[in-house]
Amino acid sequence: MKYIVKLFLVLGLIYASGCSFFELEEKLDNPNAPTAASAEMDLVMNNVMLEFVQFVDEVSDETMPYVRLVAMTGGENYENQDSPASFDFMWSQAYSELMPDINLVIALAEEGGFTVHSGAAKILKAYIMFTLVDLFGDVPYSEAFQGVDIPSPKADPGEQVYNAAFALLDEAINDLKNPLGEISNDLYYDNNVDSWIKLANTLKLRYYVNTRLVNPGGGANVASLVSAGVIEDAADDFQFQYGSNRENPDSRHPYYSDGYETGGPSWYLSNYYMFLFIGETQTEDPRTRYYFYRQDCDETDENFFTLDCQDGPYPFHWPDGLPYCTASSPLFGSDLSKAHSGYWGRDHGNADGIPPDDLKRTAWGLYPAGGKFDANDCVDVENQGKDGGLGAGIQPIILSSYVYFMRAEAALEMNSGEDAREMLEKGIRASIAKAMSFESIAPVDPAYKPDQAQIDAYVAEILDTYDNSSDKLQVVMKEYWKALQGMGLEAFNAFRRTCRPTGMQPTREANPGDFPKTFWYPASYVNRNQNAQQKASLTAVSVFWDTNPVGCTY
Repeated sequence: MKYIVKLFLVLGLIYASGCSFFELEEKLDNPNAPTAASAEMDLVMNNVMLEFVQFVDEVSDETMPYVRLVAMTGGENYENQDSPASFDFMWSQAYSELMPDINLVIALAEEGGFTVHSGAAKILKAYIMFTLVDLFGDVPYSEAFQGVDIPSPKADPGEQVYNAAFALLDEAINDLKNPLGEISNDLYYDNNVDSWIKLANTLKLRYYVNTRLVNPGGGANVASLVSAGVIEDAADDFQFQYGSNRENPDSRHPYYSDGYETGGPSWYLSNYYMFLFIGETQTEDPRTRYYFYRQDCDETDENFFTLDCQDGPYPFHWPDGLPYCTASSPLFGSDLSKAHSGYWGRDHGNADGIPPDDLKRTAWGLYPAGGKFDANDCVDVENQGKDGGLGAGIQPIILSSYVYFMRAEAALEMNSGEDAREMLEKGIRASIAKAMSFESIAPVDPAYKPDQAQIDAYVAEILDTYDNSSDKLQVVMKEYWKALQGMGLEAFNAFRRTCRPTGMQPTREANPGDFPKTFWYPASYVNRNQNAQQKASLTAVSVFWDTNPVGCTY
């Protein structure tokens, strides 16, 4: 499913200004003084920032179904969820638009001495390079972007591309430590150089956590990066802020534009993911009403055509205690007051046809889509974009909560020297605070707003589980997963890296195949590149940092 929304029309000027993009007549004496050349570079840089969030959104959309952040409805088994063509847009964004534009910005910035531009551009490029390796394994890099000279670039080993991206981060930090120039309309950090440097350090920390299975000595590097300064506060969160403009252009969160206009949401949220918030713990997760909005709070009166699974048998290959058909039906072993209360998604791998339930299924809530807070009002969200936060949500990319969970993992598995329990608590509290901060953009009924006692009770329950668990990483990774609403890539990496969380709802199909190690290469790449060869299966090729056995997660 693709819900990519162009936030602004790309001005013809970007491409019409010809060779002046590629040739600067002379060195710029003052990088802080705006000139025609710097204005042109800013146009390209602004376009890069918009293209970048489209890329991130597409990556997240493709990965979320596999990791149960939304329902996997494209196929009953993993190999049928997506076809190679499903990844064409993402690949084109990276190789045909984003990285060529970024390379242009870097060249112009280095020629003119604009170190803020070059530093920020290198960080964005490094993120894209990491991501391509994470998803596909070996990818073109050293021979890429050569045009007609090398029309079929060979793929480089993923480890080499990863290391090249890491080197770019070091270059970016060096650039930003001597800041010259300002990005016109910096859409991520408003020219806060310290925040850009923290992001670069955080991506380096993430590199060490992702590669810990092949680089077990990275714990000391994690500790050094924490000392140097990483993202620890919401003010430094790496995110894209959407607007509330409805049209010309539509600047809203794509999940809001999809669901809150006419016809209701096209997404099915994950029954199991919603169940974790309402049915697994004694204390309801404080984020529940921010994450999920119920259009119908009672699924007991539905006809078979609308909810055909309600009378179906519980899958024979599932363990007891999991939700089936909807997240709230019937909530085995949990709070029966929540049974049949309208948490309406789909089970993992339910690829059945679409019934007339678009105004009944649970919608994206206030966080992160800028939708509605769930105050038990239970009305459909088809209201011409007038409800909730009007779509002024965010695309989370790397948040402070994520970093605390990474640091907890590093403490447990990499001997980084930090207290994993403390990092776990900070991660949970940061995630809850992030979701609750969205009350600044939409009304939140005080009767349903979590109070401090509920927050503390939830945190205490999780910490008690952690203290009494023989598998502390399981507790950390499940809570990390619950913080990843709207960000599929980090969950996809964590699943493969840690083989956790365990105990999840299996696919509805008893034999769905194994969880992917990497994705199919895009059809456009395989069909047009003479040196490209499609993978035999989704488990045939692992990303270099994943040494876990096939089937360690499902």
